[in-house]
Amino acid sequence: MRLLLIRPPVVHLRADFYGSIPGIPSGLCYLAAAVREQGVEVDLLDCYGEDPHRFYRFRRRWRARGLRPEEAARRMDPEVTAVGISVHCAAEHTMSATIAREIKALHPELPVIVGGYHATFLPEEFVEAGADYVVMGEGESRLPRLLRALESGEDPSGQEGVAGRGFCNRRESKYTVDLDSMPFAAVDLVDLQAYWKLGYGHGPVREPYMNILTSRGCPYDCAFCQAPGMCGRRWLAKSPGRVLEEVRYHMDAYGVRDFHIQDENFGVDRERAEEICRLLAELDPPVTFCFPSGVKMETLDESMLELLAAAGCRYISMSPETGSRRVLELMNKTANIELVPRLVRRARSLGIRTCTFFVAGYPGETESDRRETRAYVRRLARAGVDEMVMPVLTPFPATASMEEPSLQGWTEIDELCFSPVWRSDYRSLDRYRLVTYLHFYAVKLLHHPLAALRQLWNVFTGRSETKGEMTARRLPRDLLDSLMSALRR
Repeated sequence: MRLLLIRPPVVHLRADFYGSIPGIPSGLCYLAAAVREQGVEVDLLDCYGEDPHRFYRFRRRWRARGLRPEEAARRMDPEVTAVGISVHCAAEHTMSATIAREIKALHPELPVIVGGYHATFLPEEFVEAGADYVVMGEGESRLPRLLRALESGEDPSGQEGVAGRGFCNRRESKYTVDLDSMPFAAVDLVDLQAYWKLGYGHGPVREPYMNILTSRGCPYDCAFCQAPGMCGRRWLAKSPGRVLEEVRYHMDAYGVRDFHIQDENFGVDRERAEEICRLLAELDPPVTFCFPSGVKMETLDESMLELLAAAGCRYISMSPETGSRRVLELMNKTANIELVPRLVRRARSLGIRTCTFFVAGYPGETESDRRETRAYVRRLARAGVDEMVMPVLTPFPATASMEEPSLQGWTEIDELCFSPVWRSDYRSLDRYRLVTYLHFYAVKLLHHPLAALRQLWNVFTGRSETKGEMTARRLPRDLLDSLMSALRR
C-alpha cells in the first residue's frame, strides 16, 4: 500500500493582519514515520512548503499560500492507493474539504482520509464534505489499522476512533502512544532547505533549525483550550535519553544546532525536565533551543530557568492570558501571575528572550479587568519582557467558549481564528489591544531603551531573537510576494 499525506496550504482571513507563521510540519512527519515503520510506503505533499511565496485568493474573504487545491489533486502518483489530509486548525477547514473534493473528482477510486487536531472534533463535517474516513486523535495506530482494513477489503466501520459514511466511532482512549517507541519525524519527506531559507517559523529562526516534540498533551483544564478534549488531560513524554537521541540524530543527519520544542507542556515532570537540561548542557558541539508554543508558568521557577539557560535555551513564551485574577478564575487557570515579573527579570539576566501571551475579550471580562491587564502589561514591560502577543478570543470546537452566547455570530468554521472580525465587539477589542501594544512599547522604550534599539537592529540585520523581530521582516516580504503573485495572474 502507498499513502500520500497532504499538508494543506496556509489559509487566513484577508482582514487578518496577523496572518499565520507556518513552520516545518513536524506533526505530520512524526505520523509519516510511524506509518512507514509499519510497512506502508509514504509520500508527503507539502502544499505550503512547495511554493511558500505564492499567494492567491481563496473564496471571497480568505487568502492562501502555496499550491491550489486542484493542483494538489493533480499531484497523485499512479501508485498511490490512499490519501491522508492533515487538518491542524479551523482556518484550514474549508481548504482541506476542497482538496478532498478535488481528489475525489479526479480519482474517485482513491480513499481519502482526513485527520489532525481540528478534524478530531468535527469528523462528521469532513465526511459530509466528501472525505471517505476521518481518523480521530492519535493516528500512529489508528491510521495503519484503517489502511490494513482497506487493503484487505475488510469493513472498517467498527474501528475505534474512525468515522465514515453512516458511522462515527468515538475514541475509547486518549493519548496512549508510547513515545519512546515511536520513530523520529520523517523530515526527509519535506524540503528542509526551503523552510530554512524562509527566515521565519513558529519560533525565532536560526538556520538550520528543527521542530521536535518531547511530550504530548497537558494535564490542565483551561476553559478556552482544546487540549483537554484532545488528550483527555493526559500527558505523555519521551524519556530524557530518547530526547537526547533525537537531538543527536538531527545534529548528525542534517547539521542542525537549533531546536524548536513544540510541546504543549514541556515541564510537567520536573525531574525529567531537569535531566533533559543536564543532557543538553553536556552536548559538544552545543545546541540552542526555544519554546515557541510556550511553557506553563506553573512549571517554571528561577532555578528551572537557570537549568534551561545552561542547556542552551534562548527564547521562551509564557501565557498569563490576563492581568485580572477574576478573569483567571473564569478561564479556570491556576497560574500565579505574580510570579511572572520575577521570571522575566531572571530570564533577562540569563540571556533568555521572553514573550508573554494575553487574550482580549474573554466572556465576562469587564473594562475594569482590561485596565488591570493593561497595568500588568506595563509592569511586565518594566521588568524587561521582550515582547507580548494579544489575540482576540475566538471559540474553538470542544471548548466551553463554543457554547458561550456572547461568542456567537460566526457563519463558517474557518472564521474561528485569532482575529474574529465577526464578533460584535471586535472593533472595540481591536482598539483595546492596539492601545495596549502602544503602552507596552512606550514603557519598554522608557525603561529598556538599549533592548528596544537592539530589537530594531535585529530587524534590519536579519537576526531574529524574538517572534516580533521575525514578523517585522516577514511582513514586507509577504507584501512583495503578494504583489508578485498578483502580477503573475
